[in-house]
Amino acid sequence: MIKQLLAVVGIAFVLAACGESPQTASLQQPPPAPPPPTKAWMVFFDTNSTALSQQANTTVSEAAGVAKSTPNSRLVVTGFTDTEGAVAYNKALSVRRANAVRDALMRNGISPAAISVVGEGEQGLLVPTPDQTKNENNRRVQIVVQ
Repeated sequence: MIKQLLAVVGIAFVLAACGESPQTASLQQPPPAPPPPTKAWMVFFDTNSTALSQQANTTVSEAAGVAKSTPNSRLVVTGFTDTEGAVAYNKALSVRRANAVRDALMRNGISPAAISVVGEGEQGLLVPTPDQTKNENNRRVQIVVQ
């Protein structure tokens, strides 16, 4: 009986030291868990192409593996082009590239409902270049797993 009384008194002292009363101690919620970190990959393309290279397929497989291991993950697949060609054509090409990566992700077991596709065309250049300039680093798709 004395041991139980001492245990209750000890708990009361610990709660008091933490600034909590015994009445509210069990009512407080722990802080929410932080969101999982965002991970990103890039897949590069040849001029005027939507074909994925062997390296690109390896990158897509890696991204799909991370997405499958992250509960409720969402993927954003964003296509880009360099500045060679017409702006409207490049916008459409960036969407086709993003769709090619989306299709590869789906072949790797990712649900289409988890993937958002965006085509940025010439916007968001990785390497700033003047108009009508080929640059292999700008011909890409970025995969972001959230």
